[in-house]
Amino acid sequence: MTKINKHQIFFIALSFVVLYVALSIQPEVLTSFNMENEKVGKIIIYSFLFFIGLIGVGHGALDGKIIWEHSKKISVKCKLYGVYILLVLLGAVLWVSSPFLGLSLLLLLSSVHFGFSDLGFLVDVALVYKICWGFTMTFLPILFKPALVSVLFFDLASININEEIFYLIRLLIILSIFILFYFLICGILDKSNQNSSAFKLMVFELITLIILAYQLSPLVWFALYFCGLHGLRAILISDFKFMPDILWLISFTAPVLLFILLADWNYSLSSLLVVFPVLASLTIAHMLLPWLKHSVKT
Repeated sequence: MTKINKHQIFFIALSFVVLYVALSIQPEVLTSFNMENEKVGKIIIYSFLFFIGLIGVGHGALDGKIIWEHSKKISVKCKLYGVYILLVLLGAVLWVSSPFLGLSLLLLLSSVHFGFSDLGFLVDVALVYKICWGFTMTFLPILFKPALVSVLFFDLASININEEIFYLIRLLIILSIFILFYFLICGILDKSNQNSSAFKLMVFELITLIILAYQLSPLVWFALYFCGLHGLRAILISDFKFMPDILWLISFTAPVLLFILLADWNYSLSSLLVVFPVLASLTIAHMLLPWLKHSVKT
């Protein structure tokens, strides 16, 4: 059993434990954004947002190590770090100047990034399946809770999404899910597939994520997926070593968490949504890093 298989089992088990505990303690908090006078609910929401900042943001912290090891020349390292930070700042400027464009870019990048990252441990996966996985993980909560997602989008970018657009997205989600199940079943039935156990576990992963999207609020669902599956899997694929990689994670994540805590912090859900503009800004640089490495000569 590979480390990825172990992570798959861990995520499935964790998901149902969290679902059981959370629904037993505070079911109404997980199915809405209403947290007025709900101390336990606030603790739950803040905990999930904390892990978004820690593991979710942290899984990209190894970009610092990748840049450092790209070249032995200090000038090349500095150039790459400078361009990387510039891309992050440009992403932040875009969100501040136009939250709608910032949110749209985040959703677009997520649809690509989630697919390539989550399925990166599989060999020779067709582009269509990666896109379907990324699209499903980005928009799955819309399938069951479009009204709550609409509220979240309005809080993030002050926009109201047309119902027809949500209807089209829901149809595409259903289509993507069918395509994914077809892909996974074919992988299981393929006798030459040496990684069939991963495909079997991915079937349970996908079913688990659908159940979670049905039961949980979009924000809590995203936190569980983004940290428990996407973030941890990305760290495992990168062959994370506790030392010295933990130092890279801390040094790159700590400033981001500090910014999140200091940016318009008033201990409300709306102020904590600053996590998403931060993610959007970091994702731009994170996705373009392979291109940057190729462009900057060692």
